[in-house]
Formats: sequence, C-alpha cells, structure tokens
Amino acid sequence: MNDKSRRPLQIPSWHIPYMEKHRMYELFHELGRELVIQQPEDHVSFMKQILFNTYQNRDNARVVIISPPRTNCDKLAFRISAVTKQVVITKAKMEQFAKSAKAALKPSQVARIIAKLVRKDDAYKQGWILVNCLKNEAEAKALIKAGILPTHCLFLVSRFYPPIDELKYCDVPIGWPECRRQLLALRNVFKHILVEVHLKQLTPEEVGNNCIEIIKCRKGKISITPRVVLLGPRGSGRKTQGRLLAKTMNVVHIDFEYLLCQVWTAESDISYQLRSCKERVCYHSELLVQMLNKRILEEECLKNGWVLTGFPFSKADLMFLDCVDTPPNRIIFLECDLKVCRERATYNRINIDTGSGVNILDKAQSKGKN
Repeated sequence: MNDKSRRPLQIPSWHIPYMEKHRMYELFHELGRELVIQQPEDHVSFMKQILFNTYQNRDNARVVIISPPRTNCDKLAFRISAVTKQVVITKAKMEQFAKSAKAALKPSQVARIIAKLVRKDDAYKQGWILVNCLKNEAEAKALIKAGILPTHCLFLVSRFYPPIDELKYCDVPIGWPECRRQLLALRNVFKHILVEVHLKQLTPEEVGNNCIEIIKCRKGKISITPRVVLLGPRGSGRKTQGRLLAKTMNVVHIDFEYLLCQVWTAESDISYQLRSCKERVCYHSELLVQMLNKRILEEECLKNGWVLTGFPFSKADLMFLDCVDTPPNRIIFLECDLKVCRERATYNRINIDTGSGVNILDKAQSKGKN
C-alpha cells in the first residue's frame, strides 16, 4: 500500500473521461459495498465473481413499482417487460414461491424470498420489475438490508385518489388514510430513485412508453465533476446562467470572451500565435481550443468542474473541444424567443470602467415608474 501523505496519488487528467464513461467510480463503489455486505472469506475469488457478474448485468434496470390500491400495475409491468425483456415479479408469484409458509411472512422472510427470485439466472441477467410485493416500510428496508438495491422506483399517481401529500380524511375511499401512511413510508425509503408517473387521461400504451423512457435514464450513484457548455443565441442569458451555475454548484465560470482578452494581452507563445491571426482568430479552432485546454487543466477546474459560455462558435470548434483531455460531459442549449434576444442585445450596455452590464430599457422604465 502507498502512503498518501508521502506519495500523493493523482489520477491523470486524460483518464477522467474514460473512468466516467465506463462508470469505473461506480464499479469501485459496488465492490466496496458488496464486500461489506457479504463479508466473504476469500476476497480475491469474491471480487472476481463480482466483476464477472458486473460485466453481465451492470446496465440492467431493477425497478420497483408502487401504486395506490385498484391500480392495474401487473398489466403495466408486463407491457414494459415486452419491450425491455425484464422479468416481472408479482405478488402472486412471490406467494406461490412461499406457499409452504403457514403464517404471515415477516419482513426478513419477504426480503429473502424476493432475493431468491431476483437472483435467478433470467432475472439476474435481464433485470427485473417488482410489482406490489412490498406492503410497508419494514419490508422495503429489509429488502435493502439484504443487498437488493433497485435502480428505479416508479410511483403511479392515480386521478381517482387525492394527492398523497394532502392530509384528507373526508370524501376519500375506505382505508385511504392507512394506505396513504404506508405509501408515504415506502416513498421515503426509495426517495433517491423515486419518479412519479401521472396516469391522468393517458392510455395504457402512453403510460407504458413514459415508464420505459424513465427506466432508460439511470441516475449515477457517484457524482461526477461537472464540465458544462452553455449554448444559445446572443441575448439568451448564457453568461447570467453561467454565473448562477457557478455560484450554486461551486464550479468555475469560464467566460471565453474574457479569457481570450486575457491571453491576447499576455506574453506567451500561444498569445503571440493568436495575435498573429489578427481579426481571423475566431477561424483558428485549434488555437482557441489549445488556449481553453490550458485553462480547464488548472487544478481549480479539475477539482471543482467548470461551466463554459461564449464558445464554441462552430461545429469545428466543438469537434476540437471534444478531443481535449477533459471534454464537456454536459451540453445545455438555451431556448429563447429571438425577438427577446434581439431586444436584450440592442439595449444592453457595458460600463467600461467596472465591466458591469445594464439594460438601458429596463433602467428607463424603472425611472419612469419612480
């Protein structure tokens, strides 16, 4: 083992996108979690088995569906399964598996039965959908304690029941107050992966398609360093949103126009090359990206992440930007009415002494009101 205090280890910058793309951080998290839960005698063999299983089923979705009474979840689950090829585990299937039990099942017994069902070959390799198998908070917590961790929890919101966050006892179906308490407890257990699906006036096909789209999107277990590019027409508020993101997420805001001015006036090799291009500097994508790459490889940007505004200008710029050591992992397009953008660009003014911006139209209107 290496002593971090004597020999600090740092991941090379060009390894970061590879590790994020192939979810290596997630893999290490899963290995550590399974070692703690299973506590095997032979750690090496156990880790080999985990890696083999991860290769087979890492991208499979594991879904829990929660709904109020009298909602046909089974039919919806089989509709989803017809597309995703997941194994559907219903309450009837679980009861059939445990038909030898004479008394009511304890939460730990429910968790063991579900664990056996989801670890069968077909469910393990293709993923599974758990429908109406969990009745209360104790069973949900026992399931998680047994190491069965869903990737998605779909809560079906029926229009025939009052909103679940509304405490209501009059004019409600029989048994709703108790059912509401159980549903709230289940929602709280799975709150980090919970997504509400509103049934409204949708057809079964539309609800199924909505659920499939939700299942396709997986939330990462390990947060990644944000590297964001904001794109949009001039006047759409890119810089404003960039500053707000930087303040909210504690990332570095890179204003490309300001960065270009800084490098242009500096004394370095790339500054000389930029100045030699004169007014055609914006057509030299390789130089602009080289300048930007030097900025985003600074320790502050590598550690906290960054949000870029004012670049790229063209497809060529974006292609060069995608080839740097730490390319953007999020590109956000800001949609704005072009008339509004034009109005903002026309009436915006910059104070040359302070660098602050002001909209003279808003200023005139505020003076008129006063």
